Amino acid sequence: MSPRPSLAAQRKPQILAAASVVISERGFDRTRLADVACEAGVSVGTIQHYFHTRSRLLMETFAYEAELAVERWLGAADGEGEGDGWAQVLALIDVVFNRRHFRERWTRWLEFWAAAARDPVLRRELGEIWEHWRAPLRRAIEAGVASGSFSPRMPIEDVVDRTIAIFDGLALQHLLDAPGMTFERLRELLVAGLADDLRVERHAVSSRSAAAHAARSTGSRSRSRSSAASPCSSP
Repeated sequence: MSPRPSLAAQRKPQILAAASVVISERGFDRTRLADVACEAGVSVGTIQHYFHTRSRLLMETFAYEAELAVERWLGAADGEGEGDGWAQVLALIDVVFNRRHFRERWTRWLEFWAAAARDPVLRRELGEIWEHWRAPLRRAIEAGVASGSFSPRMPIEDVVDRTIAIFDGLALQHLLDAPGMTFERLRELLVAGLADDLRVERHAVSSRSAAAHAARSTGSRSRSRSSAASPCSSP
């Protein structure tokens, strides 16, 4: 019989998940231990027992969210198989631009970016995270080059860096309700830009990207659940 997980192994992820929600709702600077305790259903003393200070809680929440994001990113690429580079690229786009979770996740990342601009420790961690983001995209492009599907206009490293930057820029425009930057246009611009950089045949782009996006959107809707506003989100 396997040993039961320790209370700390259960409590810490519970508190970190709650802190992620509060950061999305209130912002990094306005997140209080009392807010996190309410969201997690624990006492402030419990949070202090595991994390000691608010600063440490926020730092560990940053690391926790980064790990989850990288796991989603890696899982999306792995789920499409090694040989189909374009399918892997589309899967990566759709996990980053997940309509159901877009605003919550990108609002949180915007808060982390703002905090990292003021904190050298967070900046170093963010640099490490970016390399984790780059690896699956690099691997997907290399798979497409190996199969003959891609003929990049520039070195692969340049395509990867440019794509990550475009991810962030388009996401920020949509998050801030820039005129005309709908969710559909955001995705179309990214897919078209990548297809041009990789010189993917246009008919392959239109047919396969539409089919893949429709399949993922249907799956996302079937799993969606309505959620009520948190009772802990009052000022």
